[in-house]
Order: sequence, then structure tokens, then C-alpha cells
Amino acid sequence: MTNADVPKDLSSMTKEKVDSLLQSLEQTEPIFHSLGTPELAENDEAVRQLVGMGKQIVPHLVHLIQGNAPRKTAAYVAMVLGRIGDARAVEPLRALRARYQTRKSQHDWDYAVIGQCNVALSQLKKPTPRE
Repeated sequence: MTNADVPKDLSSMTKEKVDSLLQSLEQTEPIFHSLGTPELAENDEAVRQLVGMGKQIVPHLVHLIQGNAPRKTAAYVAMVLGRIGDARAVEPLRALRARYQTRKSQHDWDYAVIGQCNVALSQLKKPTPRE
């Protein structure tokens, strides 16, 4: 990934903060495994901080899932995108889900990514109150 590939509308300090929070989530152990699928730490402080950063981070998060983000990171990004609620994430989430559904060898975290994409897409389809 080159600097030319990174979305320009986010300050480098904000990108570093997002990446740092995602890295901390990458190190987090799942709460438990439900039928072999890891359950994400939905109420983790890093998740709350990412969601709190709002729509300004959506292009960066989308950029990450369009690349080669680790499975766990992709699952958390899908969760955060769903909670932020920005429609710009719909097509990238669909593409991410399709990419993981068609993998030949399925890993536990692949199912977590698919599940989080499904949840996020259902959240994004719900009508939102007018601002």
C-alpha cells in the first residue's frame, strides 16, 4: 500500500489513532467461541472510540477492508462500519462478505467476518432518524 492509495480526507493523526485502535482489537482474545465462531468484544473501549469517531473514518475503514486486512481486523471493521451507519460502507461490506464466502479453506475468523458483514448490512438497511 502506497501513500497514494490512502484516502486523503482524514488527517494522518486520525489514521494513526484508527490503526492503533484496530491493532489493539487484533490483540484482543474473543470473549468465547459460539459454534466454533469467535465472538467479538462488542463493548470494548476501542470499538466505542472508533464508533465515536464517526463518519469521517469511513473512507479509511473501507480502504482497509478492500485491502488485505487480517481476518480479525476485518471483522471488527465490519462491526464498526455497521454501528457508524454510513451508506458508503454497503457495497464494500457486500464485497468483503462475498470474498470471505468464496474462500476455499474456511477459518473460524472467516465466519466471524461473514457474520459481522451480515449484521452491519442489516444495520445499514434500517431507516435512520432524520438529523
